Amino acid sequence: CAYRRDERNMPGSRTEVGNAKDEGVQFLWNRQPLEILAGPDGRACGVKMVTTELGPPDAKGRRQPQPIPGSEEVIPADAVIIAFGFRPNPPAWFDQFGIATDNNGRVHAPAKAPIAHQTANPKVFAGGDMVRGADLVVTAVYDGRQAAEGILQYLGV
Repeated sequence: CAYRRDERNMPGSRTEVGNAKDEGVQFLWNRQPLEILAGPDGRACGVKMVTTELGPPDAKGRRQPQPIPGSEEVIPADAVIIAFGFRPNPPAWFDQFGIATDNNGRVHAPAKAPIAHQTANPKVFAGGDMVRGADLVVTAVYDGRQAAEGILQYLGV
C-alpha cells in the first residue's frame, strides 16, 4: 500500500519511528507545510499543508516528495513547534526574546530546573536536539512531554 512505501522512504530508523509511535506521535504522511497561519490576535491558528506524492528515484535511489496541485488544506493548531534538526542554528530572534544559548548554539533549558525545560525567557520552553545536541527522535518526544509538564507548572494548571 502507498502508506507503507512512504513510511519506509522517510529518513530515520524504523526503531525511532516505532518509539515515536509508542510515545503517541501521529504521523501525517505525504504532507508538506507551506505556511503558519495567524489569527486576528497574531497567535498561531493553523498550518497550511499540501499533500505530496513521491516522484521517481534520484541518483541515490531516494524518491523525493512532489506537491499535488490543489491539495492544500489547513490543519488547525493552538501552537506550532518548530523542529530545528540535528545542529543547533539559533535564529536572530532568540536574542530579541532573551533565549540564552551555549557556545555550541544549544538552548539553555535544563530538564532538572525548578520548571523543566524553561529557557531564560520564562514563556519559552525547549528540548530535544536544540538543547541536548543530536539524539534520537524519541528523546526529543520525551523532552517535549517534560516541557509540556513544565508549561503546565508555569501556567499554574
